[in-house]
Amino acid sequence: MPTIEAFKGRYPEFERADDNTIGFFIEDAKQEIDERQWRHLYCRGVLALTAHFIAMRKRVSENAGGPIALLASESVGELSASYAIPPNGGEAYHLTAYGQEYLRLRNLVGIGVMVV
Repeated sequence: MPTIEAFKGRYPEFERADDNTIGFFIEDAKQEIDERQWRHLYCRGVLALTAHFIAMRKRVSENAGGPIALLASESVGELSASYAIPPNGGEAYHLTAYGQEYLRLRNLVGIGVMVV
């Protein structure tokens, strides 16, 4: 079962994170993952998605609420920057190692990109 203790055990880098924040994002992640479909990978999926949510929240805070994008190229003379466009269906999961782990687990479960 995904708990704050399990989260901090799997992701010790969040040991100092506020328990209320972790609990809040665990609940969000649980709403996005079907326990019956994920079966034995449910807890790992919820915890990876929780870590992704918390990491993205930190990045958004550091960016003063601005959009987050991957830097594709950068120049110093005459200042220039290019940003990568997220791949379709990635929902920005590729922006954190935790989101990438969530996607890896999601592929193991057999959930591909959903088209509506």
